[in-house]
Amino acid sequence: MRYAATIFLITVNMSLLYAQNTETIVLRYAASKYDTIVYKRVIELNRNTNLYHVRDYFENGQIQMDAFYSSLDKQIKEEPQCNYLTNTKEGEYKQWYRDGQVEFVGHYIGGVKNGSTSSWYKNGQKESDENWLNGQLNGKVKYWTEQGDLQYDLTFYHGQNQNPAEVKYNYLAYLPKDYNTDTLKTWPLIIYLHGGSGRGTDLKKLYSNGIPDQIYRGREFPFIVISPQCPLNIRWSTDNWFEYLYDEVTAKYRIDTSRVYLTGFSLGGSGTWYIAAKYPDKFAAIAPMSGFTSHMDYIDNHLDRLIDMPIWAFHGKIDRVVAFEETERIIKKLQGKNKNLKFSAKSDEGHGYNWLVYPGQELYDWFLKYDKRFKR
Repeated sequence: MRYAATIFLITVNMSLLYAQNTETIVLRYAASKYDTIVYKRVIELNRNTNLYHVRDYFENGQIQMDAFYSSLDKQIKEEPQCNYLTNTKEGEYKQWYRDGQVEFVGHYIGGVKNGSTSSWYKNGQKESDENWLNGQLNGKVKYWTEQGDLQYDLTFYHGQNQNPAEVKYNYLAYLPKDYNTDTLKTWPLIIYLHGGSGRGTDLKKLYSNGIPDQIYRGREFPFIVISPQCPLNIRWSTDNWFEYLYDEVTAKYRIDTSRVYLTGFSLGGSGTWYIAAKYPDKFAAIAPMSGFTSHMDYIDNHLDRLIDMPIWAFHGKIDRVVAFEETERIIKKLQGKNKNLKFSAKSDEGHGYNWLVYPGQELYDWFLKYDKRFKR
């Protein structure tokens, strides 16, 4: 009996050894253009399930991520919302702050969120409870402030808020230097939608990126520029805000409504696709950049409204925050239908593509080519 039991245990242990393949590597992750974080990454391949169990650790030994992948580039670290190229999340995914406070817990199928997710602020206060279906918010969603106050209690269906609020968003306004010289002249307008880090109630946050950054540095534009601010946690598609903004600024400023342009980056890139599809008659041209498009059905279901819209889209192919395919798939649907369609996709650029575009001149010259009074 003892002999048989010993043989059984040896067989089981050998099977486990065969089934598991563990590797530890040093992973360098560019958290921003200024900072690089070094993680210890432990990768365990279960040959029975063909899933990679991946754990990343801070240099102080605190675990930062615990996740499962069905496919993996071991040298790549992407954000939780990004299904980056060959990296496909499966099952539970967890993240922690450096001090050990849990940051995020979510569930994935095929690389996209599916099921419940929760996130927490650094102080331990819960930030959100969300429900997802195939990468789209679906069901009850709650958001709290950092002080613990309930901010939103919403219901989504396939990514769209079912009871949007009618709201006015605060905004920054830039007027050309000659605006007051000729009181009869009307000016073209750019509406700029910021990314996720600009959300909140402090308008000064908007000066950190995009066109507001250029204005802060003293650059002059031949446009009126309006930069609204989206509240914390939500998206540009959550509330009904655009009509209030448009009506207010066109009444307040001398705007040539035949030359209104829309652009935005990341969260604002997604918002650009959505707002343009919802209000196509308002814009002479749009320039969405590095934004999600699959998070709601509305964009796909209304792409026909963008067939006659001049579009210049941008997305870096190695974007680890919002996957390149989020823009590429929409472009493929519009190709051959939209005669004024441009797509700039740099193979060596990630989520910082905006720093190559807004400081330049080409986009602004391109906008001015389009006027709704003339045929496109």
